[in-house]
Amino acid sequence: MEFVFGHYYFIRASWGARPETPEALAARFLKNIDLLSAIDPLLALWLSGVNGPKKLEAIRDRYAQIVAARISKDDWGEPEPIYGYSFGAITGGHPCPLSYALRIHAGGYIEGDDFQNAAEFATNSTCIPDPAAISYRIFQAALLAIVEAWQPTDCFARPTGLIDLSPDTGDHFREAWMQYLSAPLAARITPPQTAVIDRFPDGSLLMSATTDTFDIANPAHLAVARDIGAAMAPLNELPWPSGHKAD
Repeated sequence: MEFVFGHYYFIRASWGARPETPEALAARFLKNIDLLSAIDPLLALWLSGVNGPKKLEAIRDRYAQIVAARISKDDWGEPEPIYGYSFGAITGGHPCPLSYALRIHAGGYIEGDDFQNAAEFATNSTCIPDPAAISYRIFQAALLAIVEAWQPTDCFARPTGLIDLSPDTGDHFREAWMQYLSAPLAARITPPQTAVIDRFPDGSLLMSATTDTFDIANPAHLAVARDIGAAMAPLNELPWPSGHKAD
């Protein structure tokens, strides 16, 4: 597998307007951290804080205060809760190629602004990821942990290099290594037979291009990722939740 410097692997979950208090967001975030920590020793130690990294366990009891301090602000420094809160954490105890970040923007509730909230889990973008850090086992479990904690509309995993191989159409739903769709969206598509399909009791769906680490140099991986993207084309035509085709 060929890795390119500056390319990293990431998971991104998205959802629309959902006003939430700092206390509710902190509870979701800490649940997400706990679920991630149980996946692998690489994810066992998390650092966070407004004024510099601290062990998350040391500030857990006051994490809602940290979230509250990260409220969106206007050009004059005044709070704008309608735009939500931005916060996150990074892993500790491992070198750059084996490290991750969890970044959250949530609590926004702008009327008509679709997919304004997001959770992103990613390897470190400043170094080439160690193959051990980007296994299917870790990334699938991390994706499902994010889904459980944040209840998004959709959630995908891909390497940034996959984006570079396709023209930028502005569509939300595109090629992916893994693509989760909530039940309302899953009901609108026919998953490709080439993909690995996981269906869940609530009607949601996970499509995977491969159960190996996704390799942009592997034609078989790319072919299924494109099949996944093609299967979701009808979703890009919806006025909601994507909004990209709305007039």
